[in-house]
Amino acid sequence: MKKVSEYTNVKFIKRLKSRNKFRAIEELARLFDGAQVCADIDELVHALVEREKIMSTGIGLGLAIPHAKIKSVKDIAFAIGISKAGINFDSIDGKPVHLLILVAAGDRQHKDYLTLLSKIMSILKDETRRSEIVKAGNAAKIIDILALE
Repeated sequence: MKKVSEYTNVKFIKRLKSRNKFRAIEELARLFDGAQVCADIDELVHALVEREKIMSTGIGLGLAIPHAKIKSVKDIAFAIGISKAGINFDSIDGKPVHLLILVAAGDRQHKDYLTLLSKIMSILKDETRRSEIVKAGNAAKIIDILALE
């Protein structure tokens, strides 16, 4: 499997404007528009929102990892959203989310999907790295932080 940093790029990293979790998810998913990741962004947004309605992807520690596997995703990828103000994600710990990692995978990419989620979690369980990502001055710096697997 490739390095975690190879599943995203600077175009998929954004300081979020949205303060609502569903709008933030859509804002991030739309970063894939025109990027050859997903043929149907509306389907991706719908799948992510429906998944979020079932159970929050706010896992605590200021982190949420909305994710979906759908047919229209051609190439597994993830987007990163940063919210300095924080977004209520109904997280396990009740705290606002400052870092969103949105993972999109094809419906037949189950093994890579689980491996990528696991690798992302290994990186982000480190409080220092989470903080460095949230405070990073630009998207290229975030890619550099992720590349330090």
